[in-house]
Amino acid sequence: MMDSAHAGPVDQARLYLRGSAEVAVNLPKAFSLFSAAAKAGDTQAAYYLGMMYRNGMGVAADARAAARWLTVAAHHQMPAAMFALANLYLSGEGVKRDELVARRWIEKAADLEYPDAVMAMAIGLRDGSMGFERNEALYETQMRFAQRALERRTSGM
Repeated sequence: MMDSAHAGPVDQARLYLRGSAEVAVNLPKAFSLFSAAAKAGDTQAAYYLGMMYRNGMGVAADARAAARWLTVAAHHQMPAAMFALANLYLSGEGVKRDELVARRWIEKAADLEYPDAVMAMAIGLRDGSMGFERNEALYETQMRFAQRALERRTSGM
């Protein structure tokens, strides 16, 4: 277990976000720590800050602020941020709805083997959505790839 007194600001913020036996959940404190770290250039903090804005955790929900911080993290090759940002573009929350921009972010996250993005790409191929051409064979290949990526994520590799 991490000693919260010696943890870095992002680790401390995660502890306040999730809580533990020793530390109570404190969303405003987590938000404050993530905010300071994100403004100082920490990519992980930018992702968490974006998700806190997206979900209204410790702060009023703000899709525009969520999109801004998720964009920062996505541009620093964080696949979870890429996928979350793609979903904002698909729904038009905080950004202008744009399936092609969403598709590009999903493809980038899938290239980094982010299972949720690989799955979304497969579904786009199956349905012919997000600007993908319907392609059953490629859909099946992507689903197998998504399963392998998910297995790697759950096994900790």
